Amino acid sequence: MEYFELFQSSKVENAIEIVGLDTGAYCYRMEKKDFDELDRLKVAYYSGREYEELCDVLKEPAFLVSDRLKHILEVYDRKTQFKGVQLFSTDEGVKEYPLYWVPFFQETDCLHEKTQKYENGFLKELILDKKKIEGLSVFRIGNILEYKVIVSLPVAESILRRRFYGVELRKSEVI
Repeated sequence: MEYFELFQSSKVENAIEIVGLDTGAYCYRMEKKDFDELDRLKVAYYSGREYEELCDVLKEPAFLVSDRLKHILEVYDRKTQFKGVQLFSTDEGVKEYPLYWVPFFQETDCLHEKTQKYENGFLKELILDKKKIEGLSVFRIGNILEYKVIVSLPVAESILRRRFYGVELRKSEVI
């Protein structure tokens, strides 16, 4: 089975900036207890400037997915939990109200022994252990400093078919 890392595309230059969220609570690397303390649905704001890009994956202030992408991820992994962030523009003329979700993916200790790390602990080369991820469709790599979400080939194909905006998939090495 092939696997891919899911993240916000590097081609996105002006991703939507969310304001009004507690960045201490809504942080990029969130533990389960922190996720459980979040409100089921939170209201926040964005400027609504015409150059802001409404992406389907956001990396700031936390890893967030659009409502459309959430529905795809739920199909493949019913265990993933989500907490909502309803956005409203600070510009009264903007009538788009995007809904984003903070996902909590199953964390899996799945690095192969050949995975290389830098001295500071960040990954130099990601290699997944196929025995540890067998049967998983969507998960987060555990016991690393970075926040890496991995999806299986069927999930990646489903995402690509729907032409999500601002989403990038990078093939992961699996041994």
